[in-house]
Amino acid sequence: MSATARWTYTHQATLWLQAGKRDPYTREPLFTGPHVIACTFKNMGETQTDDSGQQFVPRDTVWHESPLPIQSGDRIVIGAALEDEVPPATAKTIKKVGAWDMSPFGEEPDFVLFT
Repeated sequence: MSATARWTYTHQATLWLQAGKRDPYTREPLFTGPHVIACTFKNMGETQTDDSGQQFVPRDTVWHESPLPIQSGDRIVIGAALEDEVPPATAKTIKKVGAWDMSPFGEEPDFVLFT
């Protein structure tokens, strides 16, 4: 974790990543996880446009430095939730993922996700 991230990302969030498969009976997506990441967050955020071109106002905006391959459709809960093998009902769907260059500070990229 970079020096900036150690100072900034003092909270935790739990992620469940899409496994790329569906349950053969329910056809619901299957997930891997839980994965706990260091982050910081705020409720709400500026209007965003998702991958399908639909505008939305995020319920949560989460900044992190995790190298996990997080993508739209994954699920997230603010806080550590290691007891749940599958995303709980309170998990929010990630609608958009972004990144920004931190090389001016000699650091790896940081990421943002919107639910």
